[in-house]
Amino acid sequence: MFKSIVHGALLVAASFALGTHGIAAAEQAKPVPEVAAAQPMTVYDTALAVGWDNWSWAKTELGVDLSGSPRKPIKVEAGPWQALYLHHEPFNTTGLKKLSLLIQGSVPDREVRVFMLTDGKPNGEGKLVKISNTGWTSVVVPLATLAAEDKMINGIWVQNASAADLPKFYVTDIKLD
Repeated sequence: MFKSIVHGALLVAASFALGTHGIAAAEQAKPVPEVAAAQPMTVYDTALAVGWDNWSWAKTELGVDLSGSPRKPIKVEAGPWQALYLHHEPFNTTGLKKLSLLIQGSVPDREVRVFMLTDGKPNGEGKLVKISNTGWTSVVVPLATLAAEDKMINGIWVQNASAADLPKFYVTDIKLD
């Protein structure tokens, strides 16, 4: 009988050691999958790119025809703190370095704030951008500035940065690369 108890105890001990420690060792041996670098992505040129949706709470009109221009920008009319909000299912920005866009106002010396979003919430403080009505302003913002480098993001805001109504402005050529 003593021999049976010892034999059973050894089986339980061996089973425990292999069952617990063996699995942990096997899991530790698995290679960590590398996150594939994201490819440059157009968000909007003359229309929203596939996968992007307009979730704005500012009044927006996509594909506006500006006479004589090949551009078909997004027109935005934003009350206090309202934003153009372009939404996408979450994706990783690893490998991407900047957000670029063109913006033009209808009056001089106004400001918007550009944000990248995670879980529908702004990352960091965003980037304050001055807009004017004298032509297109090229805006290039490093993702690190937007607290969005090497993160899962799911949207972009271009937000009225004031408590006053912002006269219409236009946004186009939005890209991540």
